Amino acid sequence: TMKNDLTCAVVRDLLPSYVESLTAAETGQAVERHLRFCPDCAEKHAAMVGPELAAKLEEERRELDYLKRGKRRGRFRILAAGVCTVLVIAGGFAAKIFLIGTPIQSQTYALRHYVDEENVLHLIIDCVNSAWAYHGWKTEETDGVVEISGRSVTVSPVHKEGWGRLKVPLEGVREVRLCGDVVYQDGVVIGSAAMQRCKARTPYVGDAPALGRVAEAVGLDGQNWNYITELQTGERPYRWTIKFQNHWGDTSAGKWMRYYYGPQMLALVDNLDEVGWTYTTATSSGKTFCEGVLTLEEADAHLAELLEGSGLDGRWKELKSVRDFAATPAGMQVLYDLLWEDLETMFYSPTWIETVPSEPSPDGADFLEHE
Repeated sequence: TMKNDLTCAVVRDLLPSYVESLTAAETGQAVERHLRFCPDCAEKHAAMVGPELAAKLEEERRELDYLKRGKRRGRFRILAAGVCTVLVIAGGFAAKIFLIGTPIQSQTYALRHYVDEENVLHLIIDCVNSAWAYHGWKTEETDGVVEISGRSVTVSPVHKEGWGRLKVPLEGVREVRLCGDVVYQDGVVIGSAAMQRCKARTPYVGDAPALGRVAEAVGLDGQNWNYITELQTGERPYRWTIKFQNHWGDTSAGKWMRYYYGPQMLALVDNLDEVGWTYTTATSSGKTFCEGVLTLEEADAHLAELLEGSGLDGRWKELKSVRDFAATPAGMQVLYDLLWEDLETMFYSPTWIETVPSEPSPDGADFLEHE
């Protein structure tokens, strides 16, 4: 495109020749462009060519002005549309985080709950993050199952409270679920620990990541104990061995495994036959290797003893294996309570800490503590 760089003085000198069509084509185009943008020169040109041609040139100039204004309006509309889009997205995002939120997840709250004398379940829910608030609690009951849900949002003047206080009458209710987790089942109040154990249950001892989740759920990782895992899955009996790497001053490691962790591990891994453990302990002559094994049959036999003296109703005593208890959250809670109460009884017994024999175990040997 040619640049329109003719001045008014030059155009006025060229106008007589332009009107007579005596200018070169390129010069004539330059003059025409100038006339479209310069009203003064256009007026002089109109006076020279007569009213009809002047009207035609004026119409062309107006069309050009209209196109220019349309172009400006188009740019404004595009800009306005972009700004509106940004505002809509920002408004939607703000509504999402401050007003609508997301469904509450069990790991985001701490729960205290109990059943009062009038058979009403009280739920005291506290958010673990002060930047979040809870709202929109809903309670729905279907065939004796109560579902409670709520939503979590960022704290704002609209939603300020990061807690919930709920009551559920239990007449005709066999199960209560809070944000997906069972908190009451068949007359048993379910704690978060029992529910996490149920979630970690796995069918196959050969799944190492799943066993890691089981170990975490039953609390092995929470004791700050260093250990490695060894699996025997080539042939029956399938064994899961925990090899403790840190030093022990007494034989309590074996008791924890035999009476607390081991039964739960057997309960939560469907085809696990045995749980083993090894550790070292201090003796007068140094450190001694110790080991132990708990079979599923031994765990079930001990469970039967605990049930016999527990005072629980007959429905629980009908269950024959730790694995039967792990089939439901209520059963897992009952098993957890039985094992923990038994462990506490032993813990306060004078025989909890025993003197380790001076001779190493037949299958082991003295060795240095692993650093």
